[in-house]
Amino acid sequence: MKVAFLFPGQGSQKVGMLREWLEEDAPLVEELFGQASRICGVDLLRLSLEGPEEELNLTKNSQPAILTFSAFLLRKIPLVPDVVAGHSLGEYSALFCAGSFDFDEAVYLVRRRGEIMQEASPLGEGTMVAVLGLSLPEVRGMVDMLKEKGRVEIANINSSDQVVLSLEKSLLPWVLEEVGRRGKKAVELRVSAPFHSSFMEKAREAFARVLEGVTIRPPRYPYLSNVTAAFERDPGRIRDLLVEQLVAPVRWKDIMDVLCEEGVRKALEVGPGMVLSKLFEREHPEVSVFPTFSPRRLQIAVSEVREVR
Repeated sequence: MKVAFLFPGQGSQKVGMLREWLEEDAPLVEELFGQASRICGVDLLRLSLEGPEEELNLTKNSQPAILTFSAFLLRKIPLVPDVVAGHSLGEYSALFCAGSFDFDEAVYLVRRRGEIMQEASPLGEGTMVAVLGLSLPEVRGMVDMLKEKGRVEIANINSSDQVVLSLEKSLLPWVLEEVGRRGKKAVELRVSAPFHSSFMEKAREAFARVLEGVTIRPPRYPYLSNVTAAFERDPGRIRDLLVEQLVAPVRWKDIMDVLCEEGVRKALEVGPGMVLSKLFEREHPEVSVFPTFSPRRLQIAVSEVREVR
């Protein structure tokens, strides 16, 4: 039986997410968040503990904050994975876990990624919405209809009945109305730009130049790409796919399917929140995914996974 480490992306952050860990292991929290803060030029520990929420949610801040939290948790988990995967930003945490980047490189990359992505879509012009309860074909039909009113694209295929859209902010009322008319629910995400879509086209060239300056090493654990939902190992191809990920939908449902086919039956969600745990619970209940965002949750997760090792 294989064990996966899964890494969440943007939207999983929240003010106060480090509070219990600061009480549990203040030296390590302060070491890693201090290191990341120096790279980013912003106090990520203060933002993560105190906010304000609007500032933490800026993509240039939330991306390094989430990755640093995941890196902290990896230091606390006395296990190694058989396979790794990350959702959107979480792909960088997965590659860090697999040794493709060191910590400083990973923090620098996601900080620059966040800055470039935000520049590609000025604050307030675009947003992302999770559509809950509609199938992918149903969402595609709705998107085709709404395209007459403005820009809207499929950005994340999270599960059989959860699809995330990137859209112009002015289209938000139309999306909420159309989903509600179908008797389902739509939720605006805590992000500051419409990612994984053509809205990010301006970011491709700039981020490609950033990636050229960083050495990518072959991952030491099998790793699944968001773009292909396949195992990737070649550093050059990984570099190209990380650029493509800016404008391509995240194929998380396909990644979950592949993990199941590969024999994964237990997994740890290494980061804030439990979004990925809930997606697996609905899509593949045969896989037990354990959150690790608090000391108690991590203790339970490690105990459960050790039973199968």
